[in-house]
Amino acid sequence: MVNRFSGSTFEEDSDAFVEQVRDMSALATSQAFVKAVVEQSDNQLFGQDISIDLPGTQRHLLLIVPGTVLAGVDLEGITEEDIVIDEEARTIQITVPHAVLLQKPAVDMENVQAFSVEGVFRSNVNWEEGFEIVAQAQEIIQEEAIEQGLLSQAESNAERVLKEFFDYAGYDTTIHFKDQ
Repeated sequence: MVNRFSGSTFEEDSDAFVEQVRDMSALATSQAFVKAVVEQSDNQLFGQDISIDLPGTQRHLLLIVPGTVLAGVDLEGITEEDIVIDEEARTIQITVPHAVLLQKPAVDMENVQAFSVEGVFRSNVNWEEGFEIVAQAQEIIQEEAIEQGLLSQAESNAERVLKEFFDYAGYDTTIHFKDQ
């Protein structure tokens, strides 16, 4: 990586740009706060599922599970082929991957609201069931965030951030997203 100063212009070779982009790692550019509603009903007698609806064996659960989803663009895989620099025109064209979810949805366990109606022969939700419900809620949160446009918002924000980043170095920047 070589930085050269000549007069009032600042020049960097493409290796330096690739390293600068990679150093950003995963560019987290969008976050969504979503509430998942999980509803379940089942019939059990002494811990065993039964197919008939006997009085005192049915349980209804309704959980409202808030969570956060983080999306962005993973920049670690950027190569020299993904960055085209025109020093004379002071332009850069960068091809980046499409936005992805950067982590599983984070569930806010302190603010989960649970409503339950258990029959006489039923017990409360156990830990194993709780983990299954949280996993189900995470899937719902993830799907809802994507449906709300989280990934496209993350791409728009990543484009803006990268343009501003290279504008600071005096380059007009064009961002392209890789074909999927």
